[in-house]
Order: sequence, then structure tokens, then C-alpha cells
Amino acid sequence: MNSQELDSVRAAIEEGLDRAEGNWDKVGHLLEAGLQKSMEKYAMDSVDSNIPGYPVVSAETPQVDEFLALVVDMRGSTQRLKTHVATASVNGLQRVYYETSALLPAMAVTCGLQEGMVTEYLGDGGLVLFGVDRNDRAESVKLAYRAAKNCIGDARRLINAAIKRRYNLPEISLGAGLAMSRAMVTLVGIPGNYQPKAIGSCVWEATKLSGGTNAVHVSPDIHDVWPKSKGGLMRFTRLSLKHVEGFRMYQEKAASGSSA
Repeated sequence: MNSQELDSVRAAIEEGLDRAEGNWDKVGHLLEAGLQKSMEKYAMDSVDSNIPGYPVVSAETPQVDEFLALVVDMRGSTQRLKTHVATASVNGLQRVYYETSALLPAMAVTCGLQEGMVTEYLGDGGLVLFGVDRNDRAESVKLAYRAAKNCIGDARRLINAAIKRRYNLPEISLGAGLAMSRAMVTLVGIPGNYQPKAIGSCVWEATKLSGGTNAVHVSPDIHDVWPKSKGGLMRFTRLSLKHVEGFRMYQEKAASGSSA
């Protein structure tokens, strides 16, 4: 990413952490006491959506289109929830909450720079969808891959710098899974609690492929569409995974610090 893009991700991280600290001061004690606050839902036949190309999704009019799905997932959240870092100023749920509050906006900004939209936040990660240009599918794939690589690269380094500076926390690690397929765009749920969804194998495959550590794993469809050139630098290493085929397309060098 260039300096302006890095600045935008850095600002999103700082704003996310500022908001997280303020929220924790207000209600963190309630969470620690085991209380949860319910959220109201309202009924509607169509719902505003972040799905690329589908700003409004209707319950009665499903659509089918091709998408690239990127899932970015934080490694070891449960372990870190239970691990005490003696030198850190925060631990337990507060620690994971702050780490997530840095990750999610950083991911949204990083992927937005490559035309991706976060459609679901998944606790300690998220699902990002990219539209596919039928006239230049290879370019669409390159944009999505660049977003994935930047999430586990530049964005992760900015997150780690922020949580080290603020809380003296060790580094986090991320996994990124990228897949492509046709998907149905529709609403799921019940009246009063509808959510827009893209339902397709790309989402399932991306989720399964996101289990690497600071690596981008991709589906065979990405491999097939990626531009081929004699002597090209890009390498696809076949993965041995349960339930899904895939390739390692990128691996970050080993981090200098701990990711406990």
C-alpha cells in the first residue's frame, strides 16, 4: 500500500481502538459480570446491503451473480482470551475486544481500497465480497488477492504496532481465504430479522481456506483465472486440507515477536 492508503488504515485502527476503550469504560463491567444487552430488530421486505452491485436486497426477488469471497480470520482468539500477558495493560476479554476493534475497521478500509465490501463481521474476522467483472475476471481476482495480501501484511503490521504501543500486547496473526463462485443474493431470516446474504460455495470455501497463519490461501478457481506468464514470479503451492482443495498463494515471513 502507498503512504496515503497506509494512513487511512492507521486512522481506522486508532479510531476503532478509541471507540473500543470508550465503550469498555461504559459497559465492560457488565460483560465481565456475564450480562448481555439485547438489540431490537425491525421488520421490512427489503434491506439495505453492502453486497457489491446489490445496494438493496428484496426478500421476494433473489438474484444470482459471480463473486469473490475473502474471509480474514484472527488466529488463536480463544487461547488469547485465557492467556495472561504479565507485561500487558489489558488481558482476557478486554484484550481480545481491543484487538478485534483494531482488526475489523483496518480490514474494511484495506479491502475497500480494492473495491471490496465487508458484508459480515464474524467475531474475530470478517467476510468481504468483491464483484467480478465479466469482461476482465483476471483483474477482479488480482484486486481481491491484493486486498487479502494487504490485510495480512501492511494492515496487520499497523494493528500490531498500535496494540504494542497502547497496551504492550504481543503480535496477532491472521489467516486469509479467497474463493470465487456464483452465489445467490437474497434475504435470510424471518420478518423483523432479515439479513442480506450471498449464498454460494465461494463463501464456504473461503472460510475453510482462512485457517493459515499470516498466509493467503486460495481456491482452485483463483488459480485457474490468475494470468499465466512464462517465468512469472507468482507461485501456487498445493495445500493438503480436509474438506476443501486449495493453494497457498502468499506467506508472510515469520514475525519477530510472539503471537500468544
